[in-house]
Amino acid sequence: MVICFYLQCMCESDVYRQMKHPSSINSRKSSLMRRLSRAQSLLPCLGFVIAFPALLLAQKAPLERPAAPPLKKGEKQLFVDDGMILAKRGLTRVVHPAKKLEHPVLEAEMPWEVIEEGGIVDKRVNIYGTVLRDEATGAFRMWYADPGSVLYATSKDGIHWERPILKIAGKTNVTNLNLHSPSIIEDKFETDPQKRYKAVGNASKGEDAAKLQRLKDKFELVDWYRDKTHRLYYAAHSPDGLRWTLAPEPILLGCDTITLSQDPVTGEYLAFHKRQGDPRVIGIRQVFLSVSKDMQHWSEPQPVMVADEIDNKAARKLNGGTYSEFYNLSAFAFGGQWLGFATPFRRVEPPSALFGNDEVNGHKRSATGIIDVQLVHSRDGRHWHRCSDRSPVIALGPHAYDAGSIFGLCNAPVIVGDEMWMYYTAVTTPHGGLAPEKSQSIARAAWRLDGLASLQAKEKEGTVETHVFVPAGKALFVNADVKGGRLSIEVLDAAGNVIKGYDKGSSAIEKQDGVKLQVRWKRGEELPAGAPIRLRFFLENGDLYSYVID
Repeated sequence: MVICFYLQCMCESDVYRQMKHPSSINSRKSSLMRRLSRAQSLLPCLGFVIAFPALLLAQKAPLERPAAPPLKKGEKQLFVDDGMILAKRGLTRVVHPAKKLEHPVLEAEMPWEVIEEGGIVDKRVNIYGTVLRDEATGAFRMWYADPGSVLYATSKDGIHWERPILKIAGKTNVTNLNLHSPSIIEDKFETDPQKRYKAVGNASKGEDAAKLQRLKDKFELVDWYRDKTHRLYYAAHSPDGLRWTLAPEPILLGCDTITLSQDPVTGEYLAFHKRQGDPRVIGIRQVFLSVSKDMQHWSEPQPVMVADEIDNKAARKLNGGTYSEFYNLSAFAFGGQWLGFATPFRRVEPPSALFGNDEVNGHKRSATGIIDVQLVHSRDGRHWHRCSDRSPVIALGPHAYDAGSIFGLCNAPVIVGDEMWMYYTAVTTPHGGLAPEKSQSIARAAWRLDGLASLQAKEKEGTVETHVFVPAGKALFVNADVKGGRLSIEVLDAAGNVIKGYDKGSSAIEKQDGVKLQVRWKRGEELPAGAPIRLRFFLENGDLYSYVID
């Protein structure tokens, strides 16, 4: 039994280390298999060998639980993960699908946005790009793209958009940023006004051998790169977001989609991008991360969002389904952590299994499959985890404009009042669709503030208890929907004892629904000061989204 226990711990710890560092899974795979082989030859009971994989999958708690994150004054704690949770009982984490509008907010309408060839009209605009909102005026700015250009639009309400004439490319709203998948940030750390805006994107053009070799020399894993057209990622900067200066040298190998984020604490730039053919992952579409402090020197890309067997099983549920990939990841800092919108691509072969034919008007269909949007989360922006049951946070349909697929999204949402808005590329057909059956437009998804996921209770009361922390503020606020239920909160000391005057019975919130409901006890509305405390929430018939101490 001692030998069994030792070998079990040895194998489990090795597997867990690799789970924590997904980029090393392939490189350590052979070592892991040798360990398992030794374990199987020495274990006296065959039952353990058979049950071993199931035991690993059944583990819910990591072998080394990470320390709870600090709780800062005014910083929200969302319930998308268990980072601040010590224990919970009788509650289910639920992902909430977005609310949609009846129609897209922007469609290909202008002559320069529409392509007509051989009598076939191709209407496509996409929002791999960016939407920013001015905090003072509330005005919206959008960078979007048609098949060949990066365009600019403005709006007062985020729903109705105008195309200002920029006079950069004639009397159009076309900028001079000629990149595919343009992703833009307004850099709050930048001191040079000429570089206030930063962008990354893919240049779908050939490169000379010397330029390509200089880029390869900067990185270690380059032998996989076989893109025939030498599509590479570039960076650019601008004083106004309209007139851009493209960096002379490419920044990253790869092709197609990329999104740019910025760490709000360090100011570092994070590029989430696609690297077709990287040998560390299976499939040609997975998401890698590279980090930079100056937009010129980038870290060795590491895989951060890679399809697993659960994703593959979801693909195989489709008629002709084969396996899954990831199209892209839009990541942004929010509520003291990072959230992300990931787009799983469930592949189908042959195309006729999904469309009924393999070509349209003599044009063969490209890779075929279904794409929607899932919620993912991270505490540092570098290490990412899947949320809940992986149900879509932006589902397909029910409207025709996005019933087929969702190709890409903005790199970050905008906050409008008590809501979060995200703009995305809505497609009438699955991936592999062709004009005239396929059209792409830009649509808006919306949630209540902090409303992407919640802890939910039905009629039976559930509880969730936080880790110990020292409150930096005085008042506790919750984002909760208990219009048909009840929420109560106890305050405990570090030992887990209820502090007098902060008991469950004196803090009930009933038949209310709000994004910032203040919690009060008989003792008052201020939390105990200067000492470590825990919070214990009691919930029935409702949803608890977040809390904040101000």
